[in-house]
Amino acid sequence: MKNHLNLSYKPRVMSPSIRIFSLTLLLLTGMVQGVKAQLIVSGTQTPAQLVQNVLIGTGVTVSNITFSGAASQRGSFNCVGACNIGLGSGVLLNSGTNTAAVGPNNSSGAGLATQAGSDPDLNALHPTGTGAQDAAVLEFDFCPALDSIRFRYVWGSEEYSDYVGSSCNDYFGFFINGRGITGKKNIAVIPNTTPPVPISINTVNNGTAGGGLTPNGPCTNCAYFRDNHGSATTQYDGLTT
Repeated sequence: MKNHLNLSYKPRVMSPSIRIFSLTLLLLTGMVQGVKAQLIVSGTQTPAQLVQNVLIGTGVTVSNITFSGAASQRGSFNCVGACNIGLGSGVLLNSGTNTAAVGPNNSSGAGLATQAGSDPDLNALHPTGTGAQDAAVLEFDFCPALDSIRFRYVWGSEEYSDYVGSSCNDYFGFFINGRGITGKKNIAVIPNTTPPVPISINTVNNGTAGGGLTPNGPCTNCAYFRDNHGSATTQYDGLTT
């Protein structure tokens, strides 16, 4: 079963605080020589543990940590060896279950509906403004000790590439609000787009292809897209850079 709408982070800037935002969400590690590439996921952590122990480094104060969604939609991951995520470790949020992220890529529809419900901010990213399903939402307040913090993410979907261009459209949002920001600002967008274009299978892809097939265009922001068919470590059919 295909999943229909993906995940959302919603950090809320505490006042007073600096507002330059990004988080060390997923940390790069060096390649481990002589070890078979493997993606390892864990779903044992509470939302507070994920934010405090995995997502946030030193020098950042966090509070009011909440999670909306099924427990199976949140966890952490580690890449061992030459894992193709592009990031070494971090928090995993998904619209299905954590275990579905683990490779090999041997299915064009490995998702699982969780009945987790909708989310108004994700709804607002969709062209019709409705339809969010299986949303996973992690929210927290934060205040950095210095003038900036860093966020890195990779987004993947089982909707690639057979559902590209359809109304079944996975989305990702990273919303920030607080002093100096009007409303909620989504920073998970295509670079240098005006107005900002959110991350989704319809906005980052290399065209449509049947289940299990590699797409060959036409390109839509495909500089940020990685086809993942045949991957030994990750199940998702496509990933962002």
